[in-house]
Amino acid sequence: MPNLTELAIKHGFHNASIIDVEQLTFIPEYRKFCEDNLCGQFGKNPSCPPASGTVEEMAANCRKYSKALVLQLISECSPSDDMATKAEKHRMNLMTEDLIKTMAKEGFSDTLMMSAGPFKDNSCMSAYCVDAQKIADAAGFQCWVDDGKCRFFTLVLFDRRATESPC
Repeated sequence: MPNLTELAIKHGFHNASIIDVEQLTFIPEYRKFCEDNLCGQFGKNPSCPPASGTVEEMAANCRKYSKALVLQLISECSPSDDMATKAEKHRMNLMTEDLIKTMAKEGFSDTLMMSAGPFKDNSCMSAYCVDAQKIADAAGFQCWVDDGKCRFFTLVLFDRRATESPC
């Protein structure tokens, strides 16, 4: 099996770490950010609420996995530049998608991607109501730093737990 954090760095991520899925913190109150339609996809994109499911349903789906590969991209764009941050999120999602394809070739056939903003059929971390600061803390990364840079995160969940009896 390949070293996933090294593989992620080779794919261009600035930081990568593996944490246990139990370390993900789901905060149902964050669903309000989706309901406020800040990204413009609420009720339009099937990977976004309400079509994506309740917070509880999405959290239960995550708990089918045991590990999360935390990926971070640090950008020189200004956090207040919406166009630049949107472009960087898209770039990060493409990088994550490419990494997942490489992981599949290495035997990781069952993964779940939490994207940076809605991306294709992947729900974003906001839709999952996952606390980015707590993910950063668990991974040992900085999240909110007043240095004029943006820090973006995606997650790749893997190592599906045995959920059915073999009999």
